Amino acid sequence: MKKRAVLTLLPLILLCGCWDSTNIEELNMAIGYALDKGDHDHKLKLSLQVLVPQKIDQQASVKDPTKIIETNGNSVHQIFRSTTLKSHRIFAQQLRIYLFSQELINENDFDLVINQFIRDNETRRGSLVFMTSEKPGELLKINDDGQPASSTLYDIAQNTKSSIQLFPPVSLGDISSAMQNNVSFAIPRVSQDKGKLMIDGASIIKNKRFLTNLSLLDVQAYNLLTGKAKGGVIEFKDDKNNIYSYELFKLKQKVRTTKSASGRYQFDVTVEIEGRLSEDWNKRENAFDEKYLRKVEKIVQQKIENNVKNFTEVLQHEFKADICGFYQKASIAYPKDFRKEAKHWDEIFSESDIHYKANVKIRDFGTKGATQSL
Repeated sequence: MKKRAVLTLLPLILLCGCWDSTNIEELNMAIGYALDKGDHDHKLKLSLQVLVPQKIDQQASVKDPTKIIETNGNSVHQIFRSTTLKSHRIFAQQLRIYLFSQELINENDFDLVINQFIRDNETRRGSLVFMTSEKPGELLKINDDGQPASSTLYDIAQNTKSSIQLFPPVSLGDISSAMQNNVSFAIPRVSQDKGKLMIDGASIIKNKRFLTNLSLLDVQAYNLLTGKAKGGVIEFKDDKNNIYSYELFKLKQKVRTTKSASGRYQFDVTVEIEGRLSEDWNKRENAFDEKYLRKVEKIVQQKIENNVKNFTEVLQHEFKADICGFYQKASIAYPKDFRKEAKHWDEIFSESDIHYKANVKIRDFGTKGATQSL
């Protein structure tokens, strides 16, 4: 009898539909957050880029299927509540990026700014984080022939195999972990060039505040030092001012960590690099000559080592910020010592010895051969 009653009620339950469903027209699906200093004596200004379902339906005639919602306030949570006074509820399950104002993080601890995002169960910790010296809310308004700014930045961040001067993507979870460990770190920096968004170097965060920016050449050195380079082209000149392009295929990094009796750390970094001589402007080029290739390999090696050496010297002696993760090597090699040193690691890092050696191989040189005998 009970079984028959259950079978009778089951179709009625299935026909009832979802009791807590929401019409798609009433959804505001956020894909990007931009946080800046507030207007009119407010502490914060949050700009949300949200997908508009009605615009998606009309995508053929609408250039950008999103809208920007801007709200001022003194806390992130209250801003979200205030946003509901003028818009449907915001859903962040599809959130792709966070874009923070350099000025905001220069005046406020980063962990306090992202506190609500980290504590919110709906927050995607895998969303990517960027910094800008411009107005982040204005950058969200830039669209690339219908591609929303949030999607554009997310897509550009994936191009690490194409450019060695692109800083590796950094997620909200990465930042939260770095600040819990009280270590310095860097995040990609966004700017615009003739109305187009671009990732232009990186920004260093030290003691939870903005410290300084890294150039594209600095980012290249960072990738070569940390072993995070996945591809891209290294451009350089020889002593006769001939231009070369070396395309990186593969990079393997090894770090040997030692410590002297006086407590001074030494990091011996060795990288094995393989790539292709993809372009040269040497009129006496002969890619089939083994001596010529070995000579170019030596030039590439020297350029890489000089690039990394200059970068590490600035990082240690000017910035005094270990954004390259040497603290992880120290904690693995000397765990007991590091527990005592962690609170002032940047100072210890600035006094450490870093030796860098690059072994470069040219495995390919395209279809071009000898143009003239050497």
